[in-house]
Amino acid sequence: MKFIRTSYCFFIVGLAAVFLFPAALVLFVASLIGFRAAASQAMFKIAKYASKLILFCAGCKIIVSGTENIPQKTREGTGLCFVCNHSGIADILLMFIAVNRPFGFIAKKEILFVPFINLWLVLLGGLFIDRNNPRKSLATLKIGMQKIKDGLSIAIFPEGTRSRGRGILPFKSGSFQIALESGADIVPVALSGSYELFEKTRWVIPVPLSVSFGKAIKTRPENEGGRRFYSDKAHGEIASLLPSR
Repeated sequence: MKFIRTSYCFFIVGLAAVFLFPAALVLFVASLIGFRAAASQAMFKIAKYASKLILFCAGCKIIVSGTENIPQKTREGTGLCFVCNHSGIADILLMFIAVNRPFGFIAKKEILFVPFINLWLVLLGGLFIDRNNPRKSLATLKIGMQKIKDGLSIAIFPEGTRSRGRGILPFKSGSFQIALESGADIVPVALSGSYELFEKTRWVIPVPLSVSFGKAIKTRPENEGGRRFYSDKAHGEIASLLPSR
């Protein structure tokens, strides 16, 4: 049964990648010729429905809570900074399902080699960090700051790597510079279950998945604690939202 379910899910992922690639190209061209907003909305909706299909085929029940904590209006038209814990690759699919506005990811460059997910992260304005090159990483973060100022929301995984069942790892405070310098509100997001879904056993297991949004944290660049203050605050909020084991 595990083999059949796992094979079936990988087949669905592959099928989605093949059939959605032409649509992605059309939307990409549309964004280049002046239909950026419409193309972004369309790409986001496709990513959302594809993510739902994949996790439905995996047999997972998804619970989303705390959406009332996501600010509807932001200061000066800026986007939001979603700060998430990261236990497994399916966290990206969970975010597409739970968030109801277009957003991009800042992810490590290795995600570029993950089929289907890589394509949509790029098309939705995602950015990729080279953790071995501080200069390139800083340049990527600056691009992300400008995207937020222009109104695009961004999701970040400040642990820097997947925790793989080790609970929530310490946050790298440098990740919060993007929120501070862009003036974005920080929305803590607790993601649970994605490690058990596949990476724990390397078989697809139908487990409950949850997404919980914490209360938004308003940033103030003059805050004396700076990045570490917001890092600790977001870490504590996410830890309180994760189910106890």
